[in-house]
Amino acid sequence: MKNLALAVWLLVGIAVAEQHPKTMTKMEVVLQSPDAPADSFAAKPRTIYRAGTGYCRIEEAPDPNQGIHGLTIINEPDVWMINQFGKTGQHIVDPGPTFNCRLPIFVNGVKVTEGENKDLSQLEFGRELEFFKEKGSIGQKGPVLQTKETTAYRVNIGSSELALFTYGTPERPLGVARVNGDKRDIYWYSGYGEIDFDPKLFAKPDNFKIQDAKP
Repeated sequence: MKNLALAVWLLVGIAVAEQHPKTMTKMEVVLQSPDAPADSFAAKPRTIYRAGTGYCRIEEAPDPNQGIHGLTIINEPDVWMINQFGKTGQHIVDPGPTFNCRLPIFVNGVKVTEGENKDLSQLEFGRELEFFKEKGSIGQKGPVLQTKETTAYRVNIGSSELALFTYGTPERPLGVARVNGDKRDIYWYSGYGEIDFDPKLFAKPDNFKIQDAKP
């Protein structure tokens, strides 16, 4: 019985360890793009959290003109899309078969099932350096950006030229850019780092009227 109890305790411990990562990545980003004028909502900062493969959180800035203050919480397979202004939200269940939250950087609202968009979708917030290294990019001395010495990584995906600029030790993103024709989009990172995992950030939000999405 003692051996059985020990085995159960170990299994429970493993399950808890898998369910709750020890750390999470916190990012603060802002988009600079011809499609995002400086005074527009699209150019306002966002705070993003990512932990393990199944936990993501996106905190949008308020958009009073549209009556929206967006918050997205992903705790696979559950997804909550919240409007903090109206205290309302929608609950979506990921049908699987895989349960990995995704945070693609340059393909929002675009189908990513094939071709160039599928490759672009692999470049995600919180996985930036990993993406470039997996594509075989080798860091080279980059320009001085925002008073910081940078290391630059570059890859081409179809018609897109992608670049990542990192700084510091350990390396962390300062900016990630996409050039496509004469259009240049870049996300600037005002903050990026590992902090202790907080399960409350990925829990079902309280005090909101949440409806389940229709299948």
